[in-house]
Amino acid sequence: MIGFNQRTNGSTLSSELGVSNDGLHNTTLSLKTVKLEKGNLYTFSAWVQISNGSESETVVVAFKASNGELVHGGETMAKQGCWSLLKGGIVAEFTGVVEILLMVVVSVYSSKAMEIRVDNVSLQPFTANEWRSHQDKSIDKVRKKKVRFKVTYANGTAADGALILILQTKSGFPFGCGMNHFIITDEAYRQWFASRFKVTSFTNEMKWYSTEKTRGVENYTVADAMVNFAEQNGISIRGHNVFWDNRVMQPKWVKDLPPAELMKAATRRLNSVVSRYAGRLIGWDVMNENLHFRFFEDKLGENASSMFYSMAYHLDPSTTLFMNEYNTIENSNDHTATACKYKEELEKILSFPGNAGLKAAIGLEGHFRDPKPNIAFMRSALDILGTMGLPIWLTEVDVGGGPDQAHNLEDILREGYSHPAVEGIIIFGGPIAAGFKCMTLANYDFEPTPVGEVVDKLINEWKSGRRQVRTDSRGMSEILLFHGDYRVKVSHPLINSSVSINFKVTKETENITVLLQFDA
Repeated sequence: MIGFNQRTNGSTLSSELGVSNDGLHNTTLSLKTVKLEKGNLYTFSAWVQISNGSESETVVVAFKASNGELVHGGETMAKQGCWSLLKGGIVAEFTGVVEILLMVVVSVYSSKAMEIRVDNVSLQPFTANEWRSHQDKSIDKVRKKKVRFKVTYANGTAADGALILILQTKSGFPFGCGMNHFIITDEAYRQWFASRFKVTSFTNEMKWYSTEKTRGVENYTVADAMVNFAEQNGISIRGHNVFWDNRVMQPKWVKDLPPAELMKAATRRLNSVVSRYAGRLIGWDVMNENLHFRFFEDKLGENASSMFYSMAYHLDPSTTLFMNEYNTIENSNDHTATACKYKEELEKILSFPGNAGLKAAIGLEGHFRDPKPNIAFMRSALDILGTMGLPIWLTEVDVGGGPDQAHNLEDILREGYSHPAVEGIIIFGGPIAAGFKCMTLANYDFEPTPVGEVVDKLINEWKSGRRQVRTDSRGMSEILLFHGDYRVKVSHPLINSSVSINFKVTKETENITVLLQFDA
């Protein structure tokens, strides 16, 4: 395999500006030509800065095949006078030579030649097996902890040969599934869901267009019934959503309200839904897709999203508030909601007066539609957002149909689960009986589809299940366990006695030692 690290010592590249099809000025600079091997994953990084232009410009890394096809691998905002890290990647879908390009999209025309300084350029190759090995090592590091058991007799001496039975009763990682209104009446759906998942988001039932179809007439009957079902079965709920920034997705009566009336209606909506479920949800998508859309900003001003977060925070200060967006991890060709732009928008919200102390989190929908997900790009986006130090959730993961749907979903879920900044995953799929046609997890008899088999496999793989170990001559034993809640029972063949206790394994706990002592 061929990769490269190129120390350029801040080399300056320059080019005259051209004009792109969308009317924006741009320049394209060639870095290097390399050969890709089909099936390999490649991570890219470089430090860049600009001069002779505006204060900042978008710089994209792209891979150009011999047939002219371009694959975008990531982007950053390059600035004057300081270095910016450009991270990205590509999954090779063919074996052949590609040209690595830096493409600069210039928002303001200048007669001067654009100059780009580039340093520490790196492209590193990985086979699929090497990538999986890295994921597995990361899972052992970030999702498990070493637990030490010490077993003694009543007199304090070590119990050699004691049998320790360990049962995980609850996972410490929220891996859940979207839920819809069929859960209220379909008993088979209820049993299927409750036996698998302990966290959910409602696909539509909490949204404004579901709870207030007619102005001033609120109806929470369906949402309340779904909340009750979840609470009765120990299922945590992410609220989805307070507002959606897409005009098309507003209640019909909201779309053409003048600003003053919209503000009044939106305030009533926020107060109603957030107060109603205060303390009962683990999170809220306060503003949905406000990078791709700006319905409220166009009507109420540039700080509309920030203002709504402030209002939600003061109504329910203990609940985590998410900014939820799509294509940040799933589509390297969408430049509207890149990791850098997501980070910039969320930082703007958090800096708004009154938002200090707000419990913020990053919501990434994960609607993958390409035939082959760009897992290397996905990792680079997660790395960039991980620098914010906030919890990241994959909130609506689904994968387009096709023969590789199950395989692609597994690749995506493994990448998310193995990333240290990701603290929860919710997939948007379910049984066909509940109308889940895009990503069907179970047929009409609630038997798993190939995609459902992947989900069930990972649920079982990512828990310790039932384990047993024996103590050594010191009465000690060690084992690596997934984060979660446990019940442990210890017995010994030489005495008619056993002891049981409950304990937790969390990512915050270090040097976990469980002490057990026989009465005899």
